[in-house]
Amino acid sequence: MKALSARPARTARSARASRRLAAALVAGATAVAVLGGCGFQTRQQAAAVVNGEVISQADVQTTYEQLQTARYDFTENEVLTALIAAPLLESAVAPSGGFKPNPTYAQVMTAIPDATQSTKDLVAAVSLIQSQTMTPAEMEAYRADLQKAEISVNPRFGEIVPSDEGPVYFSIGQSTPNWIKPVATAATAPAS
Repeated sequence: MKALSARPARTARSARASRRLAAALVAGATAVAVLGGCGFQTRQQAAAVVNGEVISQADVQTTYEQLQTARYDFTENEVLTALIAAPLLESAVAPSGGFKPNPTYAQVMTAIPDATQSTKDLVAAVSLIQSQTMTPAEMEAYRADLQKAEISVNPRFGEIVPSDEGPVYFSIGQSTPNWIKPVATAATAPAS
């Protein structure tokens, strides 16, 4: 007498369907790994991410170099601070028509004829701040956008340090990573 299995016999049709399902799962997992890896690598190369928009370290470096070549003295942290603030400032003044290039902007752009978009964004933000033409309502809109913004900064540059003082109400500060512990100094023995 033959023992009967509780499982129904597999047909060729169900075997093919199982193989197709397995192949689809492998292809899907591979696609997720490849695409997820790209996003991870992009974020690793980011100087900051503001509301999902990446500011690359290359953008910070290129903007810094263009400003230095034109003899504008900005540190890399100041460049990153301005690049973080730029889209928030632009959003705040957009209802009134947005930033309109002014003489300061024109002068700087003359000194940097091959300016990248990041450099133009920085110069527009700095020109807007220096012009002091933002209305109190626009300033409040900027501060509200800043408060709700999702901002992450590459530890190489430091971290966001909120401030109650304008014009941007934050800075990028160097912080000591919590894994670096100060070395205790040994007490010196008195000379005898």
